[in-house]
Amino acid sequence: MTSLFFDADDLTGMRSTQDGHMQDECVTQARVQTADTYNQLIDTYPVDSAAIICGLDMRPGIERHMPDGNTVTYDATIRLPIATVVLTTDRIKITKRFGETLAVPLVYEIMSPIQRGPSGLRYALRRLEL
Repeated sequence: MTSLFFDADDLTGMRSTQDGHMQDECVTQARVQTADTYNQLIDTYPVDSAAIICGLDMRPGIERHMPDGNTVTYDATIRLPIATVVLTTDRIKITKRFGETLAVPLVYEIMSPIQRGPSGLRYALRRLEL
């Protein structure tokens, strides 16, 4: 009888293939909230993570994510390795595109909940003009 589940070798192979097709590089920026003189919270993103391989797809789209029918409009999607730790409050900064360093990095905010597949993670992104 054939199993319906992936075994460890299947998952390792799929993840290796997925990682091998990620041609971009990014860093994550964790949100830090501080209070100003009026005690209003201000979001800052002061620290970049170590570089992470990624796959940026710059095709925009719309997806439904909530049971009540709310939709999310996004500018791009990103694929990340399965072990990457990213919070939906983080920013993603693309530093290399197709292996070449960008003169001006592309900065995105995360617009969707994590979409975890057997070989990687996927997020919908909205571009920020800083």
